[in-house]
Amino acid sequence: MVQVAVVKGTDPYETTLEALKLIGNEIKIPKAPVVLKPNLLLTENFPLVVTAPEVCAAVADFLIDVKKTKQIILAEGTTMGNPPDTFESMQNNGYTPFQDRWTPINLSIDPPSKWFPLYSVKDPRKLEIGIAQTIMNCPFLVSIPKFKTHDVLGLTLSLKNLMGTLVAVRDADTQQIIARETTKTTAYMHGYGPKKPDKLSDALNIGPSKVALAINLNRLAKVIQPSLAVIDGIVVMEGDGPAQGVKKSLNLIIASTDFIAADTVATYIAGMNPLHIQYIHCAGLNGLGEYRLNHISIVGEPLDSITSPFAPHHLFQRAKFSEPQISTLLSNIT
Repeated sequence: MVQVAVVKGTDPYETTLEALKLIGNEIKIPKAPVVLKPNLLLTENFPLVVTAPEVCAAVADFLIDVKKTKQIILAEGTTMGNPPDTFESMQNNGYTPFQDRWTPINLSIDPPSKWFPLYSVKDPRKLEIGIAQTIMNCPFLVSIPKFKTHDVLGLTLSLKNLMGTLVAVRDADTQQIIARETTKTTAYMHGYGPKKPDKLSDALNIGPSKVALAINLNRLAKVIQPSLAVIDGIVVMEGDGPAQGVKKSLNLIIASTDFIAADTVATYIAGMNPLHIQYIHCAGLNGLGEYRLNHISIVGEPLDSITSPFAPHHLFQRAKFSEPQISTLLSNIT
């Protein structure tokens, strides 16, 4: 049975270490470098939006001290800011004091290494989206997201955190690159070419764009699956996340070697019906991880004692998947 550690605490470093120790026997580290992938969404300092650096430091220290990992890379492609800048985001959000633990990499300018077909709503071209070479070259990926709400998908957790690994879009027939760098590339995940969600109407966002994003996230996760997920749930964002919400003190760290199981447990903790978080549920149906709570062993805090319902994004009630949308999602995720 899949194990998910859930530990309560206010100190992000110590709480993360405790969670990792609970599942330590499940964590198998290869000799190759390990990549830590936090959520550094924007350049500016914003603790409610970005992964706490202490969480990443604790993961690094556990891997170095307990698992004898020889090389750690901290990698991200920041997509928001004036301008978006991964290294500045690390500096502004408190990562500098811990830099002796890892080699920092800006994925935004990384060359693409692996491509997967992009689902588009109207674009007649066959498009492919490329995953950063750094990610594909390291067999052990740790997804370390910030626990927060999302406008149309409900929650953004360890699966959606993989968005920051995308670096290019190309025409599948001509091989011509039509978008480069993470901030431009990720827009295509929403189904309307280079248009970002803030350039789409609410009707498009809660409808076809939402379905496209869920499909493309599943296609991405078919190519890369984190070997370990560590969800930063100490200080989280509810309401109009992933960038405009409000603070919630959840004081939890969630960790598992099954990233879908970790996301599923987080969904229950947030008081949301997993059937309403369809992109995670369908990833489980697609064999990418365990999505059935009765097949997950929770170690640490009892689930009933830590459930703390999140206020959802104001659009989410209207964005829940309909049966036809679920059918479209399921028929396009392979």
